[in-house]
Amino acid sequence: MKGLNYWEQFMATGKVEDFLAYKDAARQEDREETEQSKERSHAGDYRDYGDGFKG
Repeated sequence: MKGLNYWEQFMATGKVEDFLAYKDAARQEDREETEQSKERSHAGDYRDYGDGFKG
């Protein structure tokens, strides 16, 4: 995790800017994971076979 390096930097310096860089990296990583899971998700898809059979 790239954010880990930001966290270590913050722990070493205690600077607010380093903490904000860590939070930004964590948010970006969460966004990327969410986008990837949405791309692969087929949950809730309904398939109707056209002959009245549902399954």
